[in-house]
Amino acid sequence: MEKQTHPFKNLIIKGSKAPIGEVKNNVKVSFSDAIIKDYIPIWNTIEAPKGIKYLALIMAQKEGFTKGSRSHRFNNPGNIGNTDSGANVKYPDLNSGIQKQIDFLTGIATGKNKLYPVGKIKKLKPFYSKEIEKNKKTYQLEPYCPGYEFEYTGRLDQFIKIYSTGARQKNTYLSLIVSYFDNLGIKISEATTLGELLLMK
Repeated sequence: MEKQTHPFKNLIIKGSKAPIGEVKNNVKVSFSDAIIKDYIPIWNTIEAPKGIKYLALIMAQKEGFTKGSRSHRFNNPGNIGNTDSGANVKYPDLNSGIQKQIDFLTGIATGKNKLYPVGKIKKLKPFYSKEIEKNKKTYQLEPYCPGYEFEYTGRLDQFIKIYSTGARQKNTYLSLIVSYFDNLGIKISEATTLGELLLMK
């Protein structure tokens, strides 16, 4: 009997809507001890636009910043530069890692990052993740991730698919971001742009 091909294998989605689940604004948001005790005290001292700081904080939680985790060990709360192949980027201290995370997001929001080309077509190739295959229970994802093609305008749903391989399958990452802002009394959606977060008062 011929083995069935996974539906995400070689799939390229036109647009930026993930194939599984809707974007929610009522997901329960809680923070790890490492976020509360290590991340937030430093985060509070960093000068940056409010919307970008909130985004960095909730993304650090979603990236698994807990005691002993990959992002914690390498002082890289955003997992910036850490790849599914196992390559890691280490910062000398957590202050440097948080500052890098905020600078990275600010660079994207201001159109200075070539991986996030405002006004241009972005193509993401279908991807097979060995990291997800090894840790399917942890990630609750399939190792096959669909590809995408869209005009990048800075929308959150576009940004998160470039940033996170897993976010190409489900809306869980995006829903956590939207729900956290909602908890703060700030209404955003998948169509909100990083540029709008940058200007948030």
